[in-house]
Amino acid sequence: MEEAMEELTMLGFPSEKTEDGQLNVEVTPNRPDALCIEGIARTRLCYRNGKPKPCTVRQSGLEVKVDGSVADVRPYFGGALVKGVRITDSSLRSLMQLQEKLHETLGRKRRKVAIGIHDADRVRPPFRYFACGLEEVSFVPLEQNEKMTPNEILRRHAKGMGYAHLVGEKCPMIEDAACNILSFPPIINGELTKLTTRTENIVIDATGTSQETVLQAVNIVAGALDMLGGAVEQIMINGKHYPVLQERRWPLPVKESARLLGIELSNEQISSLLLKMGYRVEGNFAFSPGHRADVMNEVDLIEDIAIAYGYNNFEPRLPSFVTYGKIAPVPAHHQVMVGLGFDEVVSWTLSNHEKEARTNLPDGECIEIENPLTEDFTMFRRAILPNLLSILAEGKSESLPIKIYEIGPVADSVQRQSLSFASMHAKASFSEIKGHVQSMFETLGVNAQFKEDEFGPFIPGRCASVIVNGQKIGNLGEISPDVLCAFNLEQPVCACEISLSS
Repeated sequence: MEEAMEELTMLGFPSEKTEDGQLNVEVTPNRPDALCIEGIARTRLCYRNGKPKPCTVRQSGLEVKVDGSVADVRPYFGGALVKGVRITDSSLRSLMQLQEKLHETLGRKRRKVAIGIHDADRVRPPFRYFACGLEEVSFVPLEQNEKMTPNEILRRHAKGMGYAHLVGEKCPMIEDAACNILSFPPIINGELTKLTTRTENIVIDATGTSQETVLQAVNIVAGALDMLGGAVEQIMINGKHYPVLQERRWPLPVKESARLLGIELSNEQISSLLLKMGYRVEGNFAFSPGHRADVMNEVDLIEDIAIAYGYNNFEPRLPSFVTYGKIAPVPAHHQVMVGLGFDEVVSWTLSNHEKEARTNLPDGECIEIENPLTEDFTMFRRAILPNLLSILAEGKSESLPIKIYEIGPVADSVQRQSLSFASMHAKASFSEIKGHVQSMFETLGVNAQFKEDEFGPFIPGRCASVIVNGQKIGNLGEISPDVLCAFNLEQPVCACEISLSS
Protein backbone atom coordinates (compact mmCIF):
# COMPACT_ATOMS: atom_id res chain seq x y z
CA MET A 1 0.00 0.00 0.00
CA GLU A 2 2.73 2.48 0.98
CA GLU A 3 4.69 1.70 -2.20
CA ALA A 4 1.60 2.25 -4.35
CA MET A 5 0.82 5.54 -2.58
CA GLU A 6 4.36 6.81 -3.15
CA GLU A 7 4.41 5.85 -6.83
CA LEU A 8 0.95 7.20 -7.61
CA THR A 9 1.66 10.50 -5.89
CA MET A 10 4.90 10.84 -7.84
CA LEU A 11 3.00 10.05 -11.09
CA GLY A 12 0.61 12.93 -10.43
CA PHE A 13 -2.14 11.11 -8.54
CA PRO A 14 -1.98 12.15 -4.85
CA SER A 15 -3.03 9.17 -2.74
CA GLU A 16 -3.89 8.47 0.88
CA LYS A 17 -5.15 5.54 2.88
CA THR A 18 -8.68 5.79 4.25
CA GLU A 19 -9.73 4.65 7.72
CA ASP A 20 -11.19 1.40 6.33
CA GLY A 21 -7.92 0.50 4.56
CA GLN A 22 -8.94 1.59 1.06
CA LEU A 23 -6.76 3.74 -1.21
CA ASN A 24 -8.18 7.16 -2.06
CA VAL A 25 -6.65 8.46 -5.32
CA GLU A 26 -7.10 12.04 -6.54
CA VAL A 27 -7.17 12.44 -10.32
CA THR A 28 -6.64 15.88 -11.83
CA PRO A 29 -8.82 17.00 -14.80
CA ASN A 30 -5.94 16.75 -17.29
CA ARG A 31 -5.93 12.92 -17.05
CA PRO A 32 -9.48 11.76 -17.84
CA ASP A 33 -8.10 8.35 -18.86
CA ALA A 34 -7.28 7.75 -15.18
CA LEU A 35 -10.82 8.29 -13.92
CA CYS A 36 -11.16 4.54 -13.39
CA ILE A 37 -9.18 1.76 -11.72
CA GLU A 38 -8.15 0.37 -15.11
CA GLY A 39 -6.62 3.68 -16.20
CA ILE A 40 -4.67 4.08 -12.98
CA ALA A 41 -3.52 0.45 -13.18
CA ARG A 42 -2.30 0.93 -16.76
CA THR A 43 -0.30 4.04 -15.80
CA ARG A 44 1.40 2.27 -12.90
CA LEU A 45 1.97 -0.92 -14.92
CA CYS A 46 3.78 0.99 -17.67
CA TYR A 47 5.89 2.85 -15.14
CA ARG A 48 6.94 -0.31 -13.29
CA ASN A 49 7.60 -2.37 -16.43
CA GLY A 50 9.32 0.45 -18.30
CA LYS A 51 7.30 -0.17 -21.46
CA PRO A 52 3.79 0.46 -22.79
CA LYS A 53 1.05 -2.15 -22.73
CA PRO A 54 0.49 -3.20 -26.36
CA CYS A 55 -3.00 -2.77 -27.82
CA THR A 56 -3.89 -4.09 -31.27
CA VAL A 57 -7.02 -2.70 -32.90
CA ARG A 58 -8.77 -4.85 -35.48
CA GLN A 59 -11.62 -4.13 -37.89
CA SER A 60 -15.01 -5.52 -36.96
CA GLY A 61 -17.28 -4.83 -39.92
CA LEU A 62 -20.00 -3.57 -37.56
CA GLU A 63 -21.79 -0.73 -39.34
CA VAL A 64 -23.53 2.41 -38.08
CA LYS A 65 -25.58 4.71 -40.28
CA VAL A 66 -25.60 8.33 -39.05
CA ASP A 67 -28.77 9.92 -40.41
CA GLY A 68 -28.80 13.53 -41.62
CA SER A 69 -31.65 14.26 -39.21
CA VAL A 70 -29.18 14.61 -36.31
CA ALA A 71 -27.18 17.40 -37.97
CA ASP A 72 -28.97 20.15 -36.05
CA VAL A 73 -29.64 18.05 -32.93
CA ARG A 74 -26.48 16.26 -31.80
CA PRO A 75 -24.36 15.85 -34.91
CA TYR A 76 -21.31 13.76 -33.99
CA PHE A 77 -21.20 10.00 -33.39
CA GLY A 78 -18.34 7.69 -32.48
CA GLY A 79 -18.01 4.13 -31.28
CA ALA A 80 -16.13 0.86 -31.05
CA LEU A 81 -16.73 -2.85 -30.55
CA VAL A 82 -14.83 -4.68 -27.78
CA LYS A 83 -14.92 -8.49 -27.66
CA GLY A 84 -14.01 -10.98 -24.96
CA VAL A 85 -14.23 -8.62 -21.98
CA ARG A 86 -14.01 -10.16 -18.51
CA ILE A 87 -16.64 -8.32 -16.42
CA THR A 88 -16.81 -8.63 -12.64
CA ASP A 89 -18.91 -6.73 -10.11
CA SER A 90 -15.99 -4.42 -9.32
CA SER A 91 -15.07 -3.77 -12.97
CA LEU A 92 -18.73 -3.11 -13.76
CA ARG A 93 -18.87 -0.50 -11.00
CA SER A 94 -15.61 0.99 -12.30
CA LEU A 95 -17.02 1.29 -15.84
CA MET A 96 -20.17 2.99 -14.57
CA GLN A 97 -18.05 5.36 -12.52
CA LEU A 98 -15.86 6.14 -15.55
CA GLN A 99 -18.93 6.81 -17.69
CA GLU A 100 -20.44 9.25 -15.18
CA LYS A 101 -17.17 11.03 -14.42
CA LEU A 102 -16.52 11.53 -18.13
CA HIS A 103 -20.05 12.92 -18.47
CA GLU A 104 -19.35 15.44 -15.71
CA THR A 105 -15.86 16.49 -16.86
CA LEU A 106 -15.00 15.83 -20.50
CA GLY A 107 -18.68 15.87 -21.44
CA ARG A 108 -19.55 19.13 -19.65
CA LYS A 109 -22.50 17.50 -17.88
CA ARG A 110 -23.40 15.52 -21.05
CA ARG A 111 -23.79 18.68 -23.14
CA LYS A 112 -20.57 18.17 -25.09
CA VAL A 113 -20.49 14.37 -25.11
CA ALA A 114 -22.58 11.49 -23.73
CA ILE A 115 -21.46 7.86 -23.63
CA GLY A 116 -23.36 4.59 -23.93
CA ILE A 117 -21.97 1.12 -23.11
CA HIS A 118 -24.08 -1.82 -24.36
CA ASP A 119 -24.17 -5.62 -24.36
CA ALA A 120 -23.49 -6.30 -28.06
CA ASP A 121 -25.05 -9.79 -27.97
CA ARG A 122 -28.52 -8.43 -27.13
CA VAL A 123 -28.92 -6.47 -30.37
CA ARG A 124 -28.40 -6.98 -34.10
CA PRO A 125 -26.33 -4.63 -36.32
CA PRO A 126 -26.27 -2.55 -38.41
CA PHE A 127 -27.20 0.32 -36.11
CA ARG A 128 -28.77 3.65 -36.99
CA TYR A 129 -28.29 7.02 -35.29
CA PHE A 130 -31.18 9.33 -36.08
CA ALA A 131 -33.49 12.02 -34.65
CA CYS A 132 -37.20 11.53 -34.01
CA GLY A 133 -40.16 13.30 -32.46
CA LEU A 134 -41.09 13.15 -28.77
CA GLU A 135 -43.82 10.55 -29.38
CA GLU A 136 -42.50 8.59 -32.39
CA VAL A 137 -40.75 5.71 -30.57
CA SER A 138 -40.94 3.94 -27.22
CA PHE A 139 -38.58 1.64 -25.32
CA VAL A 140 -37.81 0.43 -21.81
CA PRO A 141 -35.23 2.80 -20.28
CA LEU A 142 -32.49 1.56 -17.97
CA GLU A 143 -33.68 0.26 -14.56
CA GLN A 144 -37.35 0.42 -15.65
CA ASN A 145 -39.80 -2.29 -16.65
CA GLU A 146 -42.27 -0.42 -18.88
CA LYS A 147 -41.95 1.18 -22.26
CA MET A 148 -41.82 4.98 -22.32
CA THR A 149 -41.77 7.54 -25.11
CA PRO A 150 -39.04 10.23 -25.12
CA ASN A 151 -41.64 12.72 -23.89
CA GLU A 152 -42.57 10.47 -20.94
CA ILE A 153 -38.89 9.94 -20.08
CA LEU A 154 -38.25 13.69 -20.05
CA ARG A 155 -41.26 14.30 -17.78
CA ARG A 156 -41.16 11.26 -15.45
CA HIS A 157 -37.72 9.59 -15.43
CA ALA A 158 -35.11 11.01 -13.02
CA LYS A 159 -32.41 11.20 -15.69
CA GLY A 160 -34.88 12.63 -18.18
CA MET A 161 -35.94 15.42 -15.85
CA GLY A 162 -32.31 16.13 -14.92
CA TYR A 163 -31.11 16.50 -18.53
CA ALA A 164 -34.29 17.56 -20.36
CA HIS A 165 -32.70 20.95 -21.08
CA LEU A 166 -30.31 19.22 -23.51
CA VAL A 167 -33.14 17.99 -25.76
CA GLY A 168 -35.46 19.96 -28.04
CA GLU A 169 -38.40 18.91 -30.22
CA LYS A 170 -36.23 16.28 -31.92
CA CYS A 171 -34.61 13.51 -29.89
CA PRO A 172 -31.42 11.62 -30.90
CA MET A 173 -31.85 7.82 -30.90
CA ILE A 174 -29.71 4.75 -31.59
CA GLU A 175 -31.50 1.61 -32.84
CA ASP A 176 -30.49 -1.78 -34.22
CA ALA A 177 -31.60 -3.59 -37.37
CA ALA A 178 -34.76 -4.83 -35.60
CA CYS A 179 -35.65 -1.26 -34.49
CA ASN A 180 -34.71 -2.02 -30.86
CA ILE A 181 -33.62 1.19 -29.11
CA LEU A 182 -30.12 0.99 -27.63
CA SER A 183 -29.95 4.55 -26.33
CA PHE A 184 -31.63 7.93 -26.09
CA PRO A 185 -28.54 10.17 -25.86
CA PRO A 186 -27.70 12.18 -23.86
CA ILE A 187 -30.45 11.01 -21.47
CA ILE A 188 -30.60 7.26 -20.87
CA ASN A 189 -29.65 3.86 -22.31
CA GLY A 190 -32.17 1.10 -22.89
CA GLU A 191 -32.69 -1.72 -20.41
CA LEU A 192 -32.27 -4.19 -23.28
CA THR A 193 -28.49 -3.68 -23.57
CA LYS A 194 -27.72 -3.34 -19.85
CA LEU A 195 -24.29 -4.72 -18.90
CA THR A 196 -24.06 -7.66 -16.49
CA THR A 197 -21.26 -9.91 -15.24
CA ARG A 198 -22.24 -12.28 -18.07
CA THR A 199 -21.53 -9.67 -20.75
CA GLU A 200 -18.58 -10.55 -23.00
CA ASN A 201 -18.94 -8.32 -26.05
CA ILE A 202 -19.54 -4.58 -25.70
CA VAL A 203 -20.56 -1.80 -28.06
CA ILE A 204 -19.43 1.72 -27.11
CA ASP A 205 -21.24 4.73 -28.47
CA ALA A 206 -20.55 8.43 -27.92
CA THR A 207 -22.56 11.34 -29.25
CA GLY A 208 -22.02 15.04 -28.86
CA THR A 209 -21.41 18.50 -30.20
CA SER A 210 -17.60 18.17 -30.57
CA GLN A 211 -16.12 15.61 -32.94
CA GLU A 212 -12.76 15.63 -31.14
CA THR A 213 -14.29 15.17 -27.68
CA VAL A 214 -16.50 12.31 -28.92
CA LEU A 215 -13.38 10.52 -30.19
CA GLN A 216 -11.57 11.14 -26.90
CA ALA A 217 -14.46 9.64 -24.94
CA VAL A 218 -14.55 6.50 -27.12
CA ASN A 219 -10.77 6.10 -26.82
CA ILE A 220 -10.82 6.37 -23.02
CA VAL A 221 -13.61 3.81 -22.56
CA ALA A 222 -12.07 1.47 -25.15
CA GLY A 223 -8.72 1.76 -23.35
CA ALA A 224 -10.34 0.76 -20.05
CA LEU A 225 -12.00 -2.27 -21.67
CA ASP A 226 -8.66 -3.23 -23.23
CA MET A 227 -7.26 -3.42 -19.67
CA LEU A 228 -10.09 -5.85 -18.84
CA GLY A 229 -8.85 -8.24 -21.53
CA GLY A 230 -11.09 -7.07 -24.34
CA ALA A 231 -10.09 -7.01 -28.00
CA VAL A 232 -10.84 -3.57 -29.43
CA GLU A 233 -12.28 -3.41 -32.94
CA GLN A 234 -13.08 -0.51 -35.23
CA ILE A 235 -16.62 0.01 -36.48
CA MET A 236 -17.82 1.48 -39.78
CA ILE A 237 -19.64 4.83 -39.61
CA ASN A 238 -21.28 5.79 -42.91
CA GLY A 239 -18.90 3.47 -44.73
CA LYS A 240 -15.68 4.71 -43.07
CA HIS A 241 -13.62 3.04 -40.34
CA TYR A 242 -13.78 5.02 -37.10
CA PRO A 243 -10.17 5.74 -35.93
CA VAL A 244 -10.37 4.38 -32.39
CA LEU A 245 -7.18 4.28 -30.25
CA GLN A 246 -4.97 5.65 -33.00
CA GLU A 247 -1.52 6.78 -31.88
CA ARG A 248 -0.15 10.25 -32.56
CA ARG A 249 3.45 10.75 -33.66
CA TRP A 250 5.79 13.30 -32.05
CA PRO A 251 9.49 14.05 -32.62
CA LEU A 252 11.58 13.34 -29.53
CA PRO A 253 11.82 16.75 -27.80
CA VAL A 254 15.54 16.58 -26.99
CA LYS A 255 16.50 20.27 -27.30
CA GLU A 256 13.27 21.68 -25.87
CA SER A 257 13.32 19.34 -22.85
CA ALA A 258 16.86 20.49 -22.07
CA ARG A 259 15.68 24.11 -22.21
CA LEU A 260 12.56 23.63 -20.09
CA LEU A 261 13.91 21.10 -17.58
CA GLY A 262 17.46 22.38 -17.27
CA ILE A 263 19.01 18.92 -17.65
CA GLU A 264 20.76 17.33 -20.63
CA LEU A 265 19.19 14.00 -21.60
CA SER A 266 20.23 11.82 -24.52
CA ASN A 267 17.82 10.35 -27.07
CA GLU A 268 18.13 7.00 -25.30
CA GLN A 269 17.34 8.47 -21.88
CA ILE A 270 14.32 10.38 -23.20
CA SER A 271 13.10 7.26 -25.01
CA SER A 272 13.41 5.20 -21.83
CA LEU A 273 11.49 7.79 -19.76
CA LEU A 274 8.69 8.08 -22.31
CA LEU A 275 8.37 4.27 -22.45
CA LYS A 276 7.72 4.32 -18.70
CA MET A 277 4.89 6.81 -19.29
CA GLY A 278 3.15 4.57 -21.84
CA TYR A 279 4.57 5.97 -25.10
CA ARG A 280 5.86 3.78 -27.92
CA VAL A 281 9.21 4.90 -29.35
CA GLU A 282 10.64 4.22 -32.80
CA GLY A 283 13.86 5.93 -33.81
CA ASN A 284 13.56 9.66 -33.20
CA PHE A 285 9.78 9.60 -32.76
CA ALA A 286 7.47 8.93 -29.83
CA PHE A 287 3.88 7.73 -30.28
CA SER A 288 1.35 8.78 -27.65
CA PRO A 289 -1.41 6.21 -26.97
CA GLY A 290 -4.91 6.98 -28.21
CA HIS A 291 -6.45 7.07 -24.73
CA ARG A 292 -4.20 9.98 -23.66
CA ALA A 293 -6.49 12.92 -24.48
CA ASP A 294 -4.21 15.28 -22.55
CA VAL A 295 -1.21 15.03 -24.91
CA MET A 296 -1.64 18.06 -27.18
CA ASN A 297 1.91 19.30 -27.88
CA GLU A 298 5.55 18.58 -27.08
CA VAL A 299 5.30 20.35 -23.71
CA ASP A 300 3.01 17.53 -22.56
CA LEU A 301 5.71 15.02 -23.56
CA ILE A 302 8.29 17.02 -21.61
CA GLU A 303 6.04 17.03 -18.55
CA ASP A 304 5.84 13.22 -18.75
CA ILE A 305 9.63 13.08 -19.12
CA ALA A 306 9.97 15.13 -15.92
CA ILE A 307 7.51 12.89 -14.07
CA ALA A 308 9.32 9.72 -15.13
CA TYR A 309 12.70 11.29 -14.30
CA GLY A 310 11.37 12.15 -10.85
CA TYR A 311 10.91 15.70 -9.59
CA ASN A 312 12.87 14.78 -6.46
CA ASN A 313 15.87 13.93 -8.67
CA PHE A 314 16.22 17.47 -10.00
CA GLU A 315 19.09 19.24 -8.25
CA PRO A 316 18.11 22.72 -7.07
CA ARG A 317 20.45 25.54 -7.95
CA LEU A 318 20.52 29.25 -7.32
CA PRO A 319 19.41 31.52 -10.17
CA SER A 320 22.16 33.17 -12.21
CA PHE A 321 20.85 36.69 -11.48
CA VAL A 322 20.41 38.79 -8.36
CA THR A 323 17.08 40.17 -7.17
CA TYR A 324 16.04 42.21 -4.17
CA GLY A 325 12.66 41.91 -2.51
CA LYS A 326 10.68 44.73 -0.98
CA ILE A 327 7.36 45.17 0.75
CA ALA A 328 4.58 45.71 -1.76
CA PRO A 329 2.61 48.92 -1.25
CA VAL A 330 -0.76 48.40 0.43
CA PRO A 331 -3.62 50.31 -1.25
CA ALA A 332 -5.20 52.96 0.97
CA HIS A 333 -8.62 51.28 1.12
CA HIS A 334 -7.04 48.09 2.48
CA GLN A 335 -5.21 50.00 5.18
CA VAL A 336 -8.37 51.78 6.26
CA MET A 337 -10.48 48.61 6.36
CA VAL A 338 -7.89 46.77 8.44
CA GLY A 339 -7.70 49.80 10.74
CA LEU A 340 -11.48 49.61 11.22
CA GLY A 341 -11.14 46.00 12.36
CA PHE A 342 -12.21 44.16 9.21
CA ASP A 343 -10.55 40.98 7.90
CA GLU A 344 -9.96 40.64 4.17
CA VAL A 345 -11.53 37.75 2.24
CA VAL A 346 -11.07 36.73 -1.39
CA SER A 347 -14.00 35.01 -3.09
CA TRP A 348 -14.84 33.72 -6.57
CA THR A 349 -15.39 36.33 -9.28
CA LEU A 350 -17.86 33.94 -10.94
CA SER A 351 -21.33 33.55 -9.46
CA ASN A 352 -24.84 32.40 -10.43
CA HIS A 353 -28.31 33.86 -10.74
CA GLU A 354 -29.65 31.89 -7.78
CA LYS A 355 -27.16 33.44 -5.33
CA GLU A 356 -27.88 36.95 -6.61
CA ALA A 357 -31.63 36.31 -6.42
CA ARG A 358 -31.24 35.26 -2.78
CA THR A 359 -29.59 38.63 -2.13
CA ASN A 360 -32.54 40.48 -3.71
CA LEU A 361 -30.26 42.30 -6.13
CA PRO A 362 -32.29 44.19 -8.74
CA ASP A 363 -32.40 42.76 -12.25
CA GLY A 364 -29.86 44.12 -14.68
CA GLU A 365 -27.34 43.29 -17.37
CA CYS A 366 -24.84 40.55 -16.63
CA ILE A 367 -22.01 38.70 -18.34
CA GLU A 368 -23.10 35.07 -18.85
CA ILE A 369 -20.67 32.14 -19.15
CA GLU A 370 -21.40 30.49 -22.49
CA ASN A 371 -20.28 26.98 -21.46
CA PRO A 372 -20.23 26.80 -17.62
CA LEU A 373 -18.57 23.79 -15.99
CA THR A 374 -20.90 23.82 -12.98
CA GLU A 375 -24.19 25.41 -11.95
CA ASP A 376 -22.32 27.40 -9.29
CA PHE A 377 -20.45 29.49 -11.87
CA THR A 378 -22.72 30.66 -14.69
CA MET A 379 -22.03 34.42 -14.73
CA PHE A 380 -19.54 37.08 -13.73
CA ARG A 381 -20.59 38.52 -10.37
CA ARG A 382 -22.45 41.84 -10.45
CA ALA A 383 -21.71 42.55 -6.77
CA ILE A 384 -19.43 41.24 -4.01
CA LEU A 385 -22.10 41.34 -1.27
CA PRO A 386 -23.68 37.93 -2.15
CA ASN A 387 -20.27 36.30 -1.68
CA LEU A 388 -19.76 38.00 1.69
CA LEU A 389 -23.14 36.72 2.87
CA SER A 390 -22.18 33.20 1.75
CA ILE A 391 -18.92 33.45 3.69
CA LEU A 392 -20.77 34.67 6.79
CA ALA A 393 -23.16 31.70 6.44
CA GLU A 394 -20.24 29.26 6.32
CA GLY A 395 -18.59 30.87 9.35
CA LYS A 396 -21.66 31.53 11.49
CA SER A 397 -20.43 29.08 14.13
CA GLU A 398 -17.36 31.28 14.74
CA SER A 399 -17.22 33.74 17.62
CA LEU A 400 -18.88 37.10 17.01
CA PRO A 401 -18.52 39.78 15.81
CA ILE A 402 -17.42 38.75 12.32
CA LYS A 403 -16.28 41.71 10.21
CA ILE A 404 -15.06 41.02 6.66
CA TYR A 405 -14.35 42.99 3.49
CA GLU A 406 -13.29 42.38 -0.10
CA ILE A 407 -12.03 44.60 -2.90
CA GLY A 408 -12.30 43.14 -6.37
CA PRO A 409 -13.84 43.24 -9.84
CA VAL A 410 -17.57 43.15 -10.58
CA ALA A 411 -19.29 43.56 -13.94
CA ASP A 412 -22.63 44.19 -15.59
CA SER A 413 -22.17 45.73 -19.02
CA VAL A 414 -18.69 46.94 -17.96
CA GLN A 415 -16.12 45.78 -15.43
CA ARG A 416 -15.21 47.94 -12.42
CA GLN A 417 -13.59 47.69 -8.99
CA SER A 418 -15.88 47.41 -5.98
CA LEU A 419 -15.47 47.47 -2.20
CA SER A 420 -17.90 45.57 -0.02
CA PHE A 421 -17.79 44.96 3.73
CA ALA A 422 -20.13 43.43 6.26
CA SER A 423 -20.43 43.08 10.03
CA MET A 424 -22.38 40.31 11.76
CA HIS A 425 -23.25 40.28 15.46
CA ALA A 426 -26.28 40.67 17.72
CA LYS A 427 -26.25 44.49 17.62
CA ALA A 428 -25.28 45.07 13.98
CA SER A 429 -27.15 48.19 12.82
CA PHE A 430 -27.51 50.94 10.24
CA SER A 431 -25.64 53.35 12.54
CA GLU A 432 -22.66 51.01 12.77
CA ILE A 433 -22.20 50.56 9.04
CA LYS A 434 -22.76 54.26 8.34
CA GLY A 435 -20.14 55.12 10.95
CA HIS A 436 -17.63 52.77 9.30
CA VAL A 437 -18.27 54.33 5.87
CA GLN A 438 -17.91 57.85 7.26
CA SER A 439 -14.66 56.94 9.02
CA MET A 440 -13.25 55.41 5.83
CA PHE A 441 -13.98 58.47 3.68
CA GLU A 442 -12.77 60.92 6.33
CA THR A 443 -9.48 59.00 6.58
CA LEU A 444 -9.14 59.09 2.78
CA GLY A 445 -9.96 62.81 2.70
CA VAL A 446 -13.12 62.34 0.65
CA ASN A 447 -16.33 64.24 1.27
CA ALA A 448 -19.17 61.68 1.24
CA GLN A 449 -22.87 62.34 1.70
CA PHE A 450 -25.73 59.98 2.53
CA LYS A 451 -29.30 59.99 1.32
CA GLU A 452 -32.21 57.78 2.39
CA ASP A 453 -32.74 55.11 -0.25
CA GLU A 454 -34.23 51.68 -0.93
CA PHE A 455 -32.08 48.89 -2.32
CA GLY A 456 -32.94 45.17 -2.61
CA PRO A 457 -30.75 43.55 0.07
CA PHE A 458 -31.48 46.15 2.79
CA ILE A 459 -34.39 46.87 5.11
CA PRO A 460 -36.50 49.83 3.84
CA GLY A 461 -35.93 52.80 6.12
CA ARG A 462 -32.55 51.42 7.20
CA CYS A 463 -30.78 51.93 3.89
CA ALA A 464 -28.92 54.86 2.40
CA SER A 465 -27.12 55.66 -0.81
CA VAL A 466 -23.51 56.88 -0.72
CA ILE A 467 -22.88 60.03 -2.79
CA VAL A 468 -19.45 61.41 -3.72
CA ASN A 469 -19.06 64.51 -5.93
CA GLY A 470 -22.78 64.47 -6.61
CA GLN A 471 -22.71 60.89 -7.93
CA LYS A 472 -24.18 57.79 -6.29
CA ILE A 473 -21.44 55.19 -5.84
CA GLY A 474 -23.18 52.58 -3.69
CA ASN A 475 -25.49 51.64 -0.83
CA LEU A 476 -25.26 50.75 2.85
CA GLY A 477 -27.72 49.47 5.42
CA GLU A 478 -29.07 46.57 7.46
CA ILE A 479 -29.62 43.29 5.59
CA SER A 480 -33.33 42.43 5.41
CA PRO A 481 -34.75 39.40 7.27
CA ASP A 482 -35.72 37.74 3.95
CA VAL A 483 -32.13 37.83 2.74
CA LEU A 484 -30.82 36.62 6.12
CA CYS A 485 -33.21 33.65 5.96
CA ALA A 486 -32.20 32.90 2.36
CA PHE A 487 -28.59 32.49 3.55
CA ASN A 488 -29.57 30.74 6.82
CA LEU A 489 -28.10 33.58 8.88
CA GLU A 490 -29.40 33.88 12.44
CA GLN A 491 -27.68 37.13 13.47
CA PRO A 492 -28.22 40.70 12.21
CA VAL A 493 -25.88 41.84 9.45
CA CYS A 494 -25.08 45.37 8.29
CA ALA A 495 -23.19 45.88 5.07
CA CYS A 496 -22.08 48.23 2.35
CA GLU A 497 -21.02 48.02 -1.28
CA ILE A 498 -19.50 50.95 -3.14
CA SER A 499 -17.82 51.38 -6.51
CA LEU A 500 -14.15 52.40 -6.51
CA SER A 501 -14.19 53.08 -10.25
CA SER A 502 -16.55 56.04 -10.18
